[in-house]
Amino acid sequence: MCYMKSIMLFSLMAASNVHGAWMTEIPNAPPRWKSKLFDIPTWIIPIKDYDDDAFNTVTLFSVITMAFATCYALYNIIVNYLPSQPTGRRTIGRFNRLILGYLVSTVLASSSFMFMNAGRIWASFGVFHNLFEIALLTGIFVRRSTTSDLLFVPVCFGYLLFTTFVVICAPWPLDALFFKFQGLTTDFALGVDLIRLYWHNYTLSSKVNMVTVIQDPNDDGVNDGINAGVIERPMNGETRGKLYRLAPVHVNLLVIAVAANLHTFGNALVTVSNNFMMWVIFQFMYAVSFPMYAYYIVAEPNASRVSFYKVDYVKEILVGIVGFGVCGLCIVVGVINGGIEH
Repeated sequence: MCYMKSIMLFSLMAASNVHGAWMTEIPNAPPRWKSKLFDIPTWIIPIKDYDDDAFNTVTLFSVITMAFATCYALYNIIVNYLPSQPTGRRTIGRFNRLILGYLVSTVLASSSFMFMNAGRIWASFGVFHNLFEIALLTGIFVRRSTTSDLLFVPVCFGYLLFTTFVVICAPWPLDALFFKFQGLTTDFALGVDLIRLYWHNYTLSSKVNMVTVIQDPNDDGVNDGINAGVIERPMNGETRGKLYRLAPVHVNLLVIAVAANLHTFGNALVTVSNNFMMWVIFQFMYAVSFPMYAYYIVAEPNASRVSFYKVDYVKEILVGIVGFGVCGLCIVVGVINGGIEH
């Protein structure tokens, strides 16, 4: 047993090229800021034209906005939607559950970012934001079955362990570059696949021209007649109920497709440039894109109307190749602009 442990230890040391000593950073690594909470190095190199007051303001605004939107989405599901459903049908679907998890994990990651900035310790929170992006991608192109359900959690857990292990072991700035690359790649892939999901549902809707209505027996009659999407009808011959016409599902999917690409755009900006205005835009995009995810949950509380496209693995591989290429180019441009190559 001791012999096996020695082999494993030697292999890890050789793979990381640390020669028996823990390497905190590579030689001639660029300078970086200290964490506000722990006073240890972070992954952020000095930002050009930085204004601490403006940065804290936009970060706090984004966190509060996301937290409010997330809480409202959870309230609408837990208090309003689920209790109104028949027993045995009180579900929102795996896709919507993952989006709720995505919202909660992003609020936690952004909240912790306010105090410690991006770095190894913060990655313990930030990795869950990326984890739910991986889970959403998996949920889009892997059909639910006994086999997929058994593999879903192990695959996500494997990603979590692998990413965290690399972040812990890799020296600065390789740890930051790896985390940024894998995060930006998943952002890109999620944005592309959500556009494809929107387009698939839009195409189906244009062919079928299907309208979905829901009944609201508890309507109090206030503001009757102002909503063009309301259809009145008698209920049980005694009371008056209303049938509300829901927006087509592809409209709600377009909202999260736009949200995902706005987030990718903001992430790409701070990847290629360390200018302060790019950071402001990046942080502000959180206050725009993630409330859009919350809006989707409120407008489409059950994912049963979402039709998932047939997976073409050639196209998925192509998305991955393009994503790796585009995100790799962004990393290279960022390294050159940030002077990290020196």
